[in-house]
Amino acid sequence: MFLKLPHNSVLYHYFLSILCLSLTSCELKNQKVIKRTQFIMGTLVEITIQESDNDLAQHAINKSFNEMSRLEKIMSTYLPNSELSQLNTLARRETKITVSSDLLKVIQRGVHWGKLSNGAIDITIGPAVKLWEFNAETPTLPDADKLQEATSFIDYKNIAIDGSSVSLKKTGMSLHLGAIGKGYAVDQAIGILKKMGVKSGLVNAGGDLMAFGLKKTEAWHIGIQHPRKPEKIIASLDVRDKAVATSGDYQRYFIKDKVRFHHILNPKDGWPENQTMSATVIADTVMDADALSTALFILGPNKGIGLINSLEGVEGMILSKLGSASYSSGFRNLPGLSLQVLENDLSKQVATN
Repeated sequence: MFLKLPHNSVLYHYFLSILCLSLTSCELKNQKVIKRTQFIMGTLVEITIQESDNDLAQHAINKSFNEMSRLEKIMSTYLPNSELSQLNTLARRETKITVSSDLLKVIQRGVHWGKLSNGAIDITIGPAVKLWEFNAETPTLPDADKLQEATSFIDYKNIAIDGSSVSLKKTGMSLHLGAIGKGYAVDQAIGILKKMGVKSGLVNAGGDLMAFGLKKTEAWHIGIQHPRKPEKIIASLDVRDKAVATSGDYQRYFIKDKVRFHHILNPKDGWPENQTMSATVIADTVMDADALSTALFILGPNKGIGLINSLEGVEGMILSKLGSASYSSGFRNLPGLSLQVLENDLSKQVATN
């Protein structure tokens, strides 16, 4: 015999709550954490999702990796047949090249952050990037005169956008989307996972990442790499429906005459910025976090933190080579933030620069 309760009774809502909690508990118990890694865009991309349906999980991950590979073929300067490479070859003064919606979005956003950062991030930095050989077996410094000449072509203001067409106003200019394109690809991969019905996951492309939903019953907990000890985490925080990106002088570099030369070039002179070890940004999209972490790295503590504090819903941290850490106004209030390792250990590591 079953007891029938009126829908407006307290006992009815109590038993309904118990039933919902029971179903949620069973659903969480069946969830599996599935992780796969693939080399795309010059880095290891790791996709982790929580899903009870293994077939759905594998299909969603495949589609996400395929999307990132598709975007690499659009935005890579290392692929001679990529859309960006063709744009750089064909675009000249008053020559308009129609581009895909993906490339257009990234270029537009690059110009946007170029303006807000006063050129600290500049997607026309291509001529300077070409002179550096970070992937060579024996990297050498570029010719100083050639590098100075290259900087004369760096100016995002000389990108002309007319509808879906792009032109470069100065012969010799070229675009390089390394500081923003990877972030856009991660955002698109996240979008694929969500469209496929995945409710919880994380995509990490070499430190540029986004997490959505909950892992079991808690937010995803991520770590920020120590700039001098790659096996060590210097800070950690909880991430849910947020993007995190870090730019550091430890990602691609070589050392010559005891000086570290890394891939984050200052658009003003084409040389690596040497006042910062790393810059981390938390934002709503990986594309924005990616671009802003580069801008912060170039701007340094004072101007960089000033920029972040002027933006809504964005937080950041800059670690200088002097061993100091600077934070945006709300950084210390981020969920699950732990800075114990940073505050106890960073100053001891400066001597290893």
